[in-house]
Amino acid sequence: MPVRGWKLIAASGVLVSFLVVACGTAVADPVVARNMSEFYAAFLGRQLSREELRTLTDEYIRYHASDGKSREAIREASVRFGARKKPLLRDPTGPTAYAMRHWVIQLNYFDPKVQDMLHLKLMTQPDPVRVVDRRSRRLMTEQDVIALANIRQFAKSEGPPRHRKLSRQQIEDLVTALNDAVGSNSGKMPQFFGEAAAFWAGVQKAWPQLDAQQRLLARAYADRTWRIQIPPRMYGLLWGLDGRTATSRYADDVSARIDGITTINMQLGNLPRVMDAIFGP
Repeated sequence: MPVRGWKLIAASGVLVSFLVVACGTAVADPVVARNMSEFYAAFLGRQLSREELRTLTDEYIRYHASDGKSREAIREASVRFGARKKPLLRDPTGPTAYAMRHWVIQLNYFDPKVQDMLHLKLMTQPDPVRVVDRRSRRLMTEQDVIALANIRQFAKSEGPPRHRKLSRQQIEDLVTALNDAVGSNSGKMPQFFGEAAAFWAGVQKAWPQLDAQQRLLARAYADRTWRIQIPPRMYGLLWGLDGRTATSRYADDVSARIDGITTINMQLGNLPRVMDAIFGP
């Protein structure tokens, strides 16, 4: 699943000729407005208000115009942006949807031009950003944090993946431990930390179809991440990635094994103790 096209600077598409807001007031550009409306309805699980739609459309046009794009190019970019709604509608709680949501947030979160936009506010509304590593330009949302605790419990267990809810205090304790780990470490947040929600959704969804060997690999990866070699197909299955992106993600782990390094090890610091305390022995 290529990430090109998620950022506000996405490109290409097919045009639609006209859109009017429900109250009858024309928006700045009906093509851009339609694509903003459709994408955010899928992303947020609700319809935009008239004021939100107007603001998002204006922001999108200004963002692209500041790069010298023509109105035609801006419309084409909005079509590509809006088309990303499809996996969100197809399976909102599946690994692909979690992966896409995370990518779109992360791509825009570190863009200085988006910081004060309604776009970023709405992108982070359903699942707020809780842990940020600006050195690596990686982040974790609250769903990633919750998933990481469940993944550790799954890795230590022998049964099927079972999602457990965390209390607000448990979430906050884990966020504190994660932020301390990121803040006190001189390297980068592990890639897997930002993929935790997608991976956890994928493991739960795929588990009934996995054979015995695949289940062993899934649990081993949950415990040791990049240190465990799994075939590219399992990246597609568990992360919700297309073939090309799954192969690329496989290559990331190959590189990590060759380098033999990672920044924040789940076996180091206070983080494992906090996660273990959540569910008990």
